[in-house]
Amino acid sequence: MDEIKVTLETLYDMLRNEKKREDLQQLDPLFYINVVTYLREKKAILEQARSHDNIFAAGDREKTEYELRSIQRILREIYEKREKKIIDIALNKSKTGSEIIDTSAMLREEKEFYEQVLETLDKYRSGVLQNLLAAELPSFSGTASFFNPPPKVAPVVAFVSSGEPVKIKFLHPTPKFIWKDLKNYGPFESGDETEIFPEVADLLVRKGRAEKV
Repeated sequence: MDEIKVTLETLYDMLRNEKKREDLQQLDPLFYINVVTYLREKKAILEQARSHDNIFAAGDREKTEYELRSIQRILREIYEKREKKIIDIALNKSKTGSEIIDTSAMLREEKEFYEQVLETLDKYRSGVLQNLLAAELPSFSGTASFFNPPPKVAPVVAFVSSGEPVKIKFLHPTPKFIWKDLKNYGPFESGDETEIFPEVADLLVRKGRAEKV
């Protein structure tokens, strides 16, 4: 694609195309560089106009200030339109697992954004939805549930109702978990004693990981 020099007019065109077309539109790979160059040129013109105290410089200053505001507004709209499209592409990829997702119109930085969004969507889709469908608590890489504790200590999230704490003694190492009060509990080693909510205590006792004291 031939290099397109960025101007206020070309930015308007880019925004119009991004708005009226569903697909992510192709941009020059040097788009960000061209934008920064253009903005710096405009700011240099503005500084020069500010250094002269006459009616002609005042007119140039007002014109340039207006152009800069317009450029910044258009850039924000272009970014947000493309941001939404990229998120939608990542969401579609995460839902369908399709291997024909087209990312060719993404700039390098947008591609990195897309991959991070996709990774997060996949992580939570697998860790929450797939575990729930399998009758398991949410679990992610590096975390665990009480139903399937790993051999090593790892965090776990428990979502059950609270009550008056009871004292228990741990019979086996138990990973750290977060209660609905958003406080961290554990990790616990064999022989450790603590006061904990009865629902969790009952679950740990049923699983043979602790006993009530």
